[in-house]
Amino acid sequence: MASRLSHDFPTSTHPYPNNRQSSYNQYASTQYNDTNVPRNSLYYEQGEELDEPFDVRADFDGVGPKYSERYGKKEGSVRSGGALGMGMMDDASYRPVSTHVAPSGYSDINKSVASREEMISVPMLGPEWQKSELHELSRRGQAELKGEQRTKAWREWTRDQRGICGVRWLTRKVLVFIVFAFLAALGVTLFFVIPRVPNFQFYADEPFTVDNSTVSFNRVPTNFSFTGNLNLYGDGSGSYLPIHFTSLEATVYDETTNKAIAKGDWGNHFMNHKDQQPVVLPVNFAYSAVNTSDTTWNDMYSACGHQWTGTTRPDLKLRLILRMSIVGILHHPEISTQISGVECPFELGVNSV
Repeated sequence: MASRLSHDFPTSTHPYPNNRQSSYNQYASTQYNDTNVPRNSLYYEQGEELDEPFDVRADFDGVGPKYSERYGKKEGSVRSGGALGMGMMDDASYRPVSTHVAPSGYSDINKSVASREEMISVPMLGPEWQKSELHELSRRGQAELKGEQRTKAWREWTRDQRGICGVRWLTRKVLVFIVFAFLAALGVTLFFVIPRVPNFQFYADEPFTVDNSTVSFNRVPTNFSFTGNLNLYGDGSGSYLPIHFTSLEATVYDETTNKAIAKGDWGNHFMNHKDQQPVVLPVNFAYSAVNTSDTTWNDMYSACGHQWTGTTRPDLKLRLILRMSIVGILHHPEISTQISGVECPFELGVNSV
């Protein structure tokens, strides 16, 4: 019985070198060559029918028996109902369609093959731009697109579907936790950093001192003036850091008439965070009146006048208001304190007014 491959696919006529005719026996010219074994088979038994040699290179180049129909159909092939085909496929199934009539333009020799393409295979052309596309190209359309993108990004962020500022993990829940932790840390930091308003009180023994060389009392015009220092105690123990004063303005009032008789400023100073700190605040006493019947002038003159034998001078009654400017506190806190029952620190001469 003849081999099927030998009938269906004829031997290729493509020329190759003699050493490439078969790929089954690579040792034909060596001592391992066995002349009893055919060159086209590695295993052979007596009585087995020999097939034509199969060339791998020819099959790779497309010129082997498999591609024999390229040069014309052969009788007895698979497609013509040969031994393997069993006649199940008709030859007409593999013939070109002869009933198709090409359009008239296709046969025009003046047109190229590309221009003679059938319109049935070309998609229908629509308008170049739609109204929606033209609107998107306008400035208003671009603004609307950006607004839609922002709205979409905001909704995705509120749904924890995306992060903020391009950070994927910075979702809403994470941001709320970070803000809460930041505010808690900020509150604790401010609790220790922000200074507290200190308290002040006068020395019990000597609330203020006077420079006697500057004392001046006059009846015409009615006035008095002198310089001195207010002796205070400052309590800054409520703060955890030193208190920085940019100014500490003092105003002294006559408690009876509520008129200002002295002013002063401590200036730029630091106060440590502890209590009982001495503060010497310079002040300038100055007051003028219409005549000697003025109550404020008379109170000061009576308390600081010459002390005659058998007479007693009245005590001073003063009220002090301190206006503070502290670094770290936005407003200007004020505190008030009073001194009473204090003897005037100087005495006018016998020949004074």
